[in-house]
Amino acid sequence: MWEVLILCFILVLVFVYFIFIPLRRGVAPVSLTTEKAKNRMAEDLDYLFIFMPIEMVNFIKILGMIFFGLLGYIITYNMAPPGPYVAAAVCTCLGYFLPELILWHMKRRRREKFSEQVIDALVLMSNGLRSGFTMQQALEMLTQEAPNPMAQEIELVMRENSLGVDINTCLMNSCERTRDADFELAMTAVNIARSLGGNLAEIFDRIVVMVRDRKVLEGKALAVTSQGRMQAAIVGLLPIVFGYFVIKINPDMMRLMWTTVPGFVALTIILVLDIAGYFWTMKLSQIDY
Repeated sequence: MWEVLILCFILVLVFVYFIFIPLRRGVAPVSLTTEKAKNRMAEDLDYLFIFMPIEMVNFIKILGMIFFGLLGYIITYNMAPPGPYVAAAVCTCLGYFLPELILWHMKRRRREKFSEQVIDALVLMSNGLRSGFTMQQALEMLTQEAPNPMAQEIELVMRENSLGVDINTCLMNSCERTRDADFELAMTAVNIARSLGGNLAEIFDRIVVMVRDRKVLEGKALAVTSQGRMQAAIVGLLPIVFGYFVIKINPDMMRLMWTTVPGFVALTIILVLDIAGYFWTMKLSQIDY
């Protein structure tokens, strides 16, 4: 077994070094899609304050492919061919896309934290304006008092403003980065009040009341649809778990799923229906408010 694993590891390294890396280097300069993906990856890293070059991300993706490919092969080594090779190929694809999945999860968590901090930030700015602070002074106070990621975003606004960019433009750029509807509403009200005149403290108080009501409504919607989201998870995981136990109980019967043409067709239909059922159930449990 170990000789086979070592041989597979050597073959993967040879493939990566002599075929995959030269092919990627040759295709990248002429591929617009690749350049867009690199730019999007760089924007995601900057948004998350992760200072890492794109080359390091590519290296991590290659290591992930090798690690998960070998892991999938080791776990399914006792299965009849081509089960281990299919599992290794699937796990290799998972290792390749794992950095994007991790960044997507980190971006979602960061935006959720930012959305939770909007109300406190508006209250701090309202109190600062009532104390006689200017808009810039209130924002500077926010960078010191507010937790991350709110403090980081406002600090970017202040740094951009120190370079000569108008404060209204800086705030709207922050709205584009965060993509939070409540924060965008507040910053739009600030821009209108600064242009036409008005009491910013009172505007912030009204926005805080409205945002708090929206949060309460959002919590109620999540509570009502929690059963639907659980059903979606069960729908997605049940065929996979059931298939795993059937393979352990009767591997000879399940071997027909990947050794015969009808088995391949049935397995494809199962995967398609499983994914469609998951997304369909999740869509039904979403409420627009």
